[in-house]
Amino acid sequence: MPRKSLLLSFLLLASCTHYAGVGGSAAAPRQIGLPALGEGAQALRFATWQQALEHNLSGQTASWRDTSQLRGSIAPIETVYSTTEGWCRAYEEVIAAADKQYRVVGIACRKPGPRWLVLNVRAFNENGLVP
Repeated sequence: MPRKSLLLSFLLLASCTHYAGVGGSAAAPRQIGLPALGEGAQALRFATWQQALEHNLSGQTASWRDTSQLRGSIAPIETVYSTTEGWCRAYEEVIAAADKQYRVVGIACRKPGPRWLVLNVRAFNENGLVP
């Protein structure tokens, strides 16, 4: 597992491009194939995402729930230091809407505040990264 997560982190960092989410927040759902989230769900998602990246150990999952049909989780995978971006974390996020699950992997880097900014995010399925 550590070898797989290290490889994933390397691949994501190697292909980093800045992603300008809403106010530098968690990636905008519709742009990466996730379900549309209402304001309340997006606020819960963002708060959980920031909290998990700032405080959770790698592999430790944080969850949020808006309704019985809409919930999500985020788990930091690896923490790395980039000479250009500073401290960065690879993460996996899962959003469940009704009976469908959406999974993405991404890289976010810590900025002053502290605040985490998405650099790269990709949809992920059982076959790997979705092009």
